[in-house]
Amino acid sequence: MAARLEFSAKGFRGASLRAIARAAEVDVTLIAHYFGNKEGLYSAAFELVDHAKAAIRVALLCPASERAKALTRTYLGLWEDESVGPQLRALTRSALGDDAALRGIEQALLSGFEALAGTADVTALAFAMSQLFGVAIQRHLLPGSPIARLDFDEVVDHTIPAVALHLDGPAPHQEIQ
Repeated sequence: MAARLEFSAKGFRGASLRAIARAAEVDVTLIAHYFGNKEGLYSAAFELVDHAKAAIRVALLCPASERAKALTRTYLGLWEDESVGPQLRALTRSALGDDAALRGIEQALLSGFEALAGTADVTALAFAMSQLFGVAIQRHLLPGSPIARLDFDEVVDHTIPAVALHLDGPAPHQEIQ
């Protein structure tokens, strides 16, 4: 919790391992021992809570006809959720301006994709998640965006077809008769 607060308040660059250790009332060497470095701590601090990972996994295990809808509603719903949304917004804000923080997100995403490899094609999932991430940024980090002003269900309904295209591929080409 101390690391999340420090990173959220000061960003990746401004956060100090010593300040985090002081707030957590631990010796700074423990951070190095358990997390390796600042990037490792950053990745761990913002790793999605277990119920969020489980929810995404459940969505991906839905029948193919329901998978895009379930994943879209689940992922965008996490950004709306008061227990997870602030964490996602803080992580994204701090990472957008810092290469090291972006590497932390990349590591978390890659491990997440590997964990979900049995539930969906990893490349297709990466494209679907890119679509969802872009919608989430517009909705939650760009308050002037038209997407930010829409009702949640409208956002989901507009996003499902693009996610379905990524997960399921384009509809088979039909010859015109």
